[in-house]
Amino acid sequence: MNQTARPHRTTSVAPWFWQVIGITAFLCLGLTSESLASHVVRPSSLTFNAKQGTNPQKQTLTFTKTPTYKATLTASDNATWLTVSPASQSETTRATLTVSVNTSGRAAGTYRATITVKEGTWFTQSIPVTLVISSGTSSPPSSPTPTASTATLRWNAVTGTVTGYKIYVGEASRHYTRTINVGKATTSTVNSLTVGKMYYFAVTAYNSAGESSYSNEVKAIQ
Repeated sequence: MNQTARPHRTTSVAPWFWQVIGITAFLCLGLTSESLASHVVRPSSLTFNAKQGTNPQKQTLTFTKTPTYKATLTASDNATWLTVSPASQSETTRATLTVSVNTSGRAAGTYRATITVKEGTWFTQSIPVTLVISSGTSSPPSSPTPTASTATLRWNAVTGTVTGYKIYVGEASRHYTRTINVGKATTSTVNSLTVGKMYYFAVTAYNSAGESSYSNEVKAIQ
C-alpha cells in the first residue's frame, strides 16, 4: 500500500514570544518609573543669604514617599560650611532634614554645595545649596535730596495807619497763586516751595480803607 506522506505544518512562535517580552518590559518599566516618582524631597534647592560674621536661619528639607514601608533615609553634604542632619534616620512615609550654614571665617561672595539624600538602592536626589555672603560693613546712608525749600522776605514798614501786610507768591511775574497774611510783621518766611523752581514775591499793606498796590517784585530760584 502506498501512503502519501503528509507535510507537517510548523508554526513559528517567535512573533508571539517577542510580543510577550515587549509587553512585559513595558509593564516593568512603567512600575519602576511610578515607584521612583513617588519619592521626592522638597524644596528642590536652597538659598541662604547672610552678612559676614552672622549665620542665617536654618532651613528644612522634607522627604515624602507614597509606598508605606519602613526604610532608612541618609543625607550628606560636600561643604565644610554646610550641615544637614540627621545623617541617618528611619522613616515610613515622611522625614524631615534640618540644614544649617556657618559663615565663620568666610569672605563676602557666593558659595555653592550639594546635599545628597538617599533611600535604599533605588532613590537618590541631589539638592543644590547656594550661600550668598554680603559685606558686614555698609556705607552710611546718604542725606536725602531736599524736595521743599523756604524763602525769607523783609520789607520796610509803611507810614500811616496799617492793619497788616500780605505776601503774594507766584511762579510767573505778577501772576500770584498764594496769599499769606502776616499781620503787622515786616519779615516772614514762606514755606513749601519746590526746589529748582523760580518764584516771584510782592507785598501789600492794608487797613480799613483798603489794600495798597503791590510793592516792587523780587524773584528767587529755590
